[in-house]
Amino acid sequence: MNGAEGGIFVDDLMISRREGVVRKVHSCRKLAQPVLAAEADWEVGADDHRLYVYGTVLRDPERGGFCMWYMRFPNRVLYATSDDGIHWERPNLGLVDFQGTKENNILPIRLHSPSVVVDPDDPDAERRYKMLGYGEVDGTRGYCVAHSPDGLRWELDDGNPVLEGGDTCTLSRDPQTGEFLAFHKLTREYRGRRRRLVYLATSGDMLNWSEPRLAMAPDEIDDEQVRAEGGIASEFYNMSSFPYGGQWLGLVTHFRYAGKPEESGPGQSGDDGPIDVQLVHSRDGRTWSRCEDRSPVIPNGPHGYDAGCILGVANSPIVVDDEMWIYYSAITTTHGGYLPKKEISIARAAWRLDGWVSLDAGPEGGMVETVALNPAGTGLSVNADAARGKLRVELLDEEGVVLPGYGVEACEPLREDGVRQALRWKEREELPPARPIRLRFLLENARLFSWDCE
Repeated sequence: MNGAEGGIFVDDLMISRREGVVRKVHSCRKLAQPVLAAEADWEVGADDHRLYVYGTVLRDPERGGFCMWYMRFPNRVLYATSDDGIHWERPNLGLVDFQGTKENNILPIRLHSPSVVVDPDDPDAERRYKMLGYGEVDGTRGYCVAHSPDGLRWELDDGNPVLEGGDTCTLSRDPQTGEFLAFHKLTREYRGRRRRLVYLATSGDMLNWSEPRLAMAPDEIDDEQVRAEGGIASEFYNMSSFPYGGQWLGLVTHFRYAGKPEESGPGQSGDDGPIDVQLVHSRDGRTWSRCEDRSPVIPNGPHGYDAGCILGVANSPIVVDDEMWIYYSAITTTHGGYLPKKEISIARAAWRLDGWVSLDAGPEGGMVETVALNPAGTGLSVNADAARGKLRVELLDEEGVVLPGYGVEACEPLREDGVRQALRWKEREELPPARPIRLRFLLENARLFSWDCE
């Protein structure tokens, strides 16, 4: 029996039956331009315009706006703020000297992939902000941790590096256990060749970490896709993960390795190929599964600023009104591009609320029935697009028998597109009190993203 406030449809765990529906992954909406590009004197070099959100964007708890930790190669950590998440400012922090001035937004720490979480439960106010990144301490390179009271003044912890490196990483925190999860890149032998893979280590205190274990790796289906495109093999560059909708979601960067670059130039990798982003899912943040539909949620293009690669994704999305936003590193060229052709900027992807995945039915209709649930509220609403058809719901008891007054004939059909559409029956507007029920959704020319009880 499941106690539930609502659910998304990334997997079938809460579904007992489904007929005539197809699970579809939805790609994001993009802006015409990046939200942050290398412009300040300390962000640019000779023919070198590269900014990365190997990092984090959060709501600012003090201002109510947005704050971003991002980086400029090599390993320079910067901080930006925004009122709307689109237009960003570089505050003069006065924390670091740079060519004789403190009038910049550079933070006093040098790490690659500066991934940040806020830990309000830490009794030490000096450690409320925590960072994981790749760096060097006393001549040893690896993943390092740091702490800060405000997200601006940072200190490396003792005992760094805490994990062997890679270079890219993202940090998450499990709200149920309080553990920290470090998803990080290691290059290892896997399925007959050396590949970039995503590993996971966990910690209760950010200092003592579990032995890293493989979290996400490409399979033969991925390799077949790459070979069909004229490439060689599939690799996973990095992965962001976050709790969402009662489970965990992940955004993995899929590197379609195509071999060595055909041309050479400065600021170039020796490995070429495009990179886009796929959605993956987990129930505990530790064991991960691929989506039924492997279509990219952040594809390359259609704009030139990310036509070649989506190199890294911020470690969590932000809910803004009825949308979900996530920020990513956008590259004009494929991975093996070189300067000045290779320009890297920070862009924003957006979806409707809960809009990662839907269950879709055509004109012939479809049905989705949940397992038995104990609804947490008295009202039922859905996030659905029924503008070209209709959606109805009937309620069943634990054995699958329709409850009197809650049959499909009594349900007022929904015929609109909206993220919060209330379900009503002719003589009832509330769910039956204090009893387990099953929800049976009936769709015609409609798509269902999520449901909610409140």
